[in-house]
Amino acid sequence: MRLNRIRLTGHYKSITGTVEQPFIYVFKQSEGGYSPLCLVGLNGSGKSNFIELIADIFGYADRYFNPQFKCAKDLSYDFEIDYEILVDGTKKFIKLESQKSMLTMRYFDGPRSFPYYCNKQQSQESDVFVRLSEVWRDVLSEEHEMLPSNIIAYSSGHNQGLSSVFAKAELQYFDVIRKLGVFYREYKPRYDKAMEAQDAEDDSVWEGLSAYVQSTYKNNKGLFSIPRSYQSDLESYLKFPEEPLESHEAKLPIGLFTDHSLNNVFFIYLISCRGVNRAASRKFRKFLSEHVNLTGICSFDIDLRLTEYKEFENVSSIVRRLTELSCESQNLPLPDINEEISYSPKLHFKIGKHFLKAMERLYLDETVFLEHLLKLHHLTAKRWSRDEKRTLKSSMYERNVPNVSGGLMPMRVQNIKVKLREPNVKTLYDRLSDGEHQLIQILGSLMLFDHQQTLFILDEPESHFNPEWRTEFIELINEYVDLTNLELIISTHSPFVLSACKSERVLQFEKNDTGTVNIETLANKETYGASFDSLLSSVFGLDILISKRPLNEIREVLSLYDTKRLGSGETLERLEKFGQSFELNYRRNKINQTIEKLGEGE
Repeated sequence: MRLNRIRLTGHYKSITGTVEQPFIYVFKQSEGGYSPLCLVGLNGSGKSNFIELIADIFGYADRYFNPQFKCAKDLSYDFEIDYEILVDGTKKFIKLESQKSMLTMRYFDGPRSFPYYCNKQQSQESDVFVRLSEVWRDVLSEEHEMLPSNIIAYSSGHNQGLSSVFAKAELQYFDVIRKLGVFYREYKPRYDKAMEAQDAEDDSVWEGLSAYVQSTYKNNKGLFSIPRSYQSDLESYLKFPEEPLESHEAKLPIGLFTDHSLNNVFFIYLISCRGVNRAASRKFRKFLSEHVNLTGICSFDIDLRLTEYKEFENVSSIVRRLTELSCESQNLPLPDINEEISYSPKLHFKIGKHFLKAMERLYLDETVFLEHLLKLHHLTAKRWSRDEKRTLKSSMYERNVPNVSGGLMPMRVQNIKVKLREPNVKTLYDRLSDGEHQLIQILGSLMLFDHQQTLFILDEPESHFNPEWRTEFIELINEYVDLTNLELIISTHSPFVLSACKSERVLQFEKNDTGTVNIETLANKETYGASFDSLLSSVFGLDILISKRPLNEIREVLSLYDTKRLGSGETLERLEKFGQSFELNYRRNKINQTIEKLGEGE
């Protein structure tokens, strides 16, 4: 998956464009190997709003093309976004276009390369797109095949703007699960009442049941269908619905905001896989051993609080499978099939041959285990306040929602016991440092989804890293992640990250006097391999590369020397307490040269 071009008319936070001057950016592809898209700029320059806009566009498309979701068509902007993606091994160029919140999707097949231009005087690109209008074909069905398989976002801080974008689809998914549960919960007593009234020839009860089923079917066609045995006689079924409507499986959103709870899910899944994801698991465990001093996992707990969700679609099946997996992993007897299981247990899982054998029996394809955990994760939306849900039901940006990842979650993975390489001891995963968790979470997410057409958005991913990891971060991604199928966007303030990215893929953000966001390319400044002091000066605008307090003290000493209130020897003595820097060493050398010249004169 590769981004090619974005065009916006209207406004999304600080990103604005008009019909006469739309906001346009064309993404260059790197030459000689893949390089991430690197976003740099001062705080408030618009780079966070830019990545939120991209996530918002794909989130809107996910909701719009999913017949199960209720997509509010009230965007505050029109857009075009062009990207290329592999579908069944064929490269396709996709154009998503929204006019007044009505979304269309067009495509044409590769392998011919797409002509884009960055020349500002050709920013409208009208001639180019007139010539290309004949090759575009409308996508009329199966639009999700042309969307990225996943949009995965990570933020080192509490980026409420980014998490709120992903919460919109999460709320829609929860609403689907809720509607499925409500229908079956309400259908049964209505049907039982109709059967009781049948002998009394009371048609009003059947009429009530019929009206309820017809209303549910009409308003939720993406969720329900007519039972197979009645599809040839629709009129008869809707008049006397003696069976409930058949439900369609709820589709997970393509977007995931990876908070701490999802980090735990990805960790236990990746490190314990031995089936279809065996290769990814082996690579992940190699990474853990070589860079984070971990050699394996011993056990973990899953704390479930699902009593109030027991009527929801598939929750009963998911809980029973997890319960059986827990029992088998500890070589304990399974609960009887007719035994009522607890919906709020604390399940313990011991990793070993019994766990792996049970995974194969219960899930066949181990990715189902991950899907089940993601479904339970999305049920968190039930805990959100009414005001938060109201805000998230609109596609228009109103405000950030602060608490979407907080509260008492229906599922928590905890007490993960891991093995250290040196010393050879066991400890809890939570006892690792913030930097280790951050590195594991990012590399794990990339390895887990790199075989799919995935867009990754990393917001300041290096914030907790030590200097060595900051210099190695992009190299670690290149070593352990297959970059063929993914697009990686990194928003950063770090010259360490910037030095590993090629300048044609670096987007420099700044705001002009009117508050309009501008994106500049670094055509005349090669960032790849540039020194950190050079980047801090040329890209981040720092003329002095040391902290202000010692800088002021140094300036005070040098001022005394320049005004001849301090001699050369005493000046050098006072400067000894400061560390090495280019600027200070330059002045020290000049003072020493002056002393030498005075000595020669004498």
